[in-house]
This record gives sequence, structure tokens and C-alpha cells, in this order.
Amino acid sequence: MKIAVFGGTFWDVYIYGQQVHKAEVIEMCGGSGLNIAFGLWRLGFDIEFFSNVGSDYRADLILEELRALGFKNNIRKIHGKTGLHIAYNDVPIAVNRGVNELDVPVIQELLNDCDCVFLNGEIPSSCARKIIELCREKKIFVDVGPLANFDFDLKQAARDILVIGNEKECSRINCDVVKLGPKGAVFGSIKISGDGRDYVYRTGCGDVFDVVLMANLLNNEKISVALNRAVKEAEKMARTVKGAFSKMKNLGEKA
Repeated sequence: MKIAVFGGTFWDVYIYGQQVHKAEVIEMCGGSGLNIAFGLWRLGFDIEFFSNVGSDYRADLILEELRALGFKNNIRKIHGKTGLHIAYNDVPIAVNRGVNELDVPVIQELLNDCDCVFLNGEIPSSCARKIIELCREKKIFVDVGPLANFDFDLKQAARDILVIGNEKECSRINCDVVKLGPKGAVFGSIKISGDGRDYVYRTGCGDVFDVVLMANLLNNEKISVALNRAVKEAEKMARTVKGAFSKMKNLGEKA
């Protein structure tokens, strides 16, 4: 199955520790769009990923890493700054969206060959609208993201669309699946409880949830099974894996 993924690409910097001169600093590829595209690819799906990076050294590091991993993509390198995300003890302290503010490339011929589409709120609302209009007859997944900046009714935009968000995001946009963090997740009357523990390595757990949920639904699992597996995998990653992209590298084929 081939999936088109539209979303952001960032360079992530994670800082851990309480003392300035004993801090652990980890840098890696990132962005929810890239994380989800790579995670789905790790689980065996054929991916067409559309995104932007800038004309700086961070873009070179990202593209070099993806080449080394064998992850083919449609990332466009354009003049400007690559998105930058900095977190301290897994709490975001600074985000510069850079060229993620611009429309991502939409290659119609590649899109036509895709069976379904994922996009998120990292891309401009106008670009999201265009993509959904082109893919109205396909299965579409949308994660509204922290910006929740869609200026149109997602639920009315396509025939078969599943909207995902956390509690805060879903207070602004009507969602089908609500991610509750340590409390689990909800779809309508179906609630899957989490273990209630607020683990240290939280960054990227929402992306892990999305990947595992979509993978299971696209493999024709029941929504209750898909939700349960997504919650459990996100919890496992939050306990042990630092960094969002590292979590995607750790996804197994049985997720």
C-alpha cells in the first residue's frame, strides 16, 4: 500500500539534565510529518513524503541522514531556514518553523498512485485544503497538531476522513480520535485506558500513536485493537527512547 504524507521537517535539539555543564545534548532529524512518514515506512508501507527544508547546514544533515537510511522522499530544498525545535527535558522551549510556513510540493502524478493520504497542521491550511480537494475519494488521515490552524471544516472536506488530535487541539477542531496522553485515547464510545504514568521521554509519542493507529487500521484491524496497540506502543517508547525520530527507528514490524 502506498501512502502520501504531507507535513513538516525540523531539526530537533534535545537537552537533558539539571546542571549547565553536565547537560546531555542530542540532535536529530525531526518534525511530525517526517517522523510519521519514516515510521510508516519502517512498518513496511510504500511512502511518498512531501515537505520542505531550507538552504542551511541543518537541511544537509537531514537529507544526508535520510539517504543513509535508504528513505526516499520528495523533500524540497528551498531558500530559507530549516525548521528548528528545541526541547529541555522533553518540554519544548523554542520552535522556529522556518520554511515549514510555506506550501509543500504537491506532485499530482505521484499523488494519483497513492492509496491514502496523511497530512497534519504543520503545513499551511490553504495547502491542506488543496491536497484534500485533490484526494477527496481517497482515505485521508489528518492530525490537527498543536497549531490546529485549519480554516475549513475537515469533516466535510472529504468522503472518508479520520481526524486525530489531543484534548487541547480537539477543543478547537472536531476530532474523531482524541489522544489523552497517559490516560489513553478515545474514539466515540470506545476508550482505551493508558497506565496513567507521565513518563520522561514524551516527545514524539503522539507521532508513534498516529503511526501505529494508521498501520493497524490500514491492515483492517478493528478500531479498538488499533487504539489499544497505539496506546501501548506510545507508552513503551515514552519509558525508554529519547527523541521523536529515535522512537521511529525503534518501531518494530509487529507494532
